[in-house]
Amino acid sequence: MRKIYYTIGEVSELLGEKQSTLRYWEKEFKLLTPRRSSGGRRLYTEQDINLLKKIQYFLHEAKYSIEGARRCFNKKSTESNILERLENIKRILEE
Repeated sequence: MRKIYYTIGEVSELLGEKQSTLRYWEKEFKLLTPRRSSGGRRLYTEQDINLLKKIQYFLHEAKYSIEGARRCFNKKSTESNILERLENIKRILEE
């Protein structure tokens, strides 16, 4: 059964990374924003975990630096923004 939220300890164990590494990645990658409980504990969703897996891939497997990995995410978000704009223009022209 899947959970809605995972603690940093669970995510750390799942990914094989230290909790401090996950907190550091949170500072470096603005896309990564886990929710906080009322007590201030980080609560990760499946989407957050998938993002962490991508970050882990870029840093460990693809051997990118933090800055290089950040550029990859910025490039993807820029490409999706362009596609959204083009779809909006297409819809306006069709109307």
